[in-house]
Amino acid sequence: MSKQTKIDLTFEQVMTRLEAIVAQLDGGSLSLDDSLALFSEGAELVHICNRSLEEAKLRMDELFPEAVRVD
Repeated sequence: MSKQTKIDLTFEQVMTRLEAIVAQLDGGSLSLDDSLALFSEGAELVHICNRSLEEAKLRMDELFPEAVRVD
């Protein structure tokens, strides 16, 4: 999956792909190279999810500036 394609995915699509990666890695039947490639892809996807969550948090802060924040 290309980097541009990953950026175009929704949060839910990224999470679904991450779940698939975890299942493949948990299966234990992959070569070391394949495992490392999937791990690397998963790390990129986690970064995308974190960015999406941060953007959502910023939007919520804009919508509800007076809301009590729990960090």
